[in-house]
Amino acid sequence: MSRICLYMDEDSTARSLVLALQNRGVDVATSLNLNRLGYTDEEQLTAKDNH
Repeated sequence: MSRICLYMDEDSTARSLVLALQNRGVDVATSLNLNRLGYTDEEQLTAKDNH
């Protein structure tokens, strides 16, 4: 079975949502924990080290 992995940038991140998803086994990475605050949408999507 495939595992769900999500990347959420600062425009879509609500801490409660991230925690709820993680508590249900979803792998969630955020722009905050990957040091990408302030990146443009294009930079977020094309970064080499995407989660």
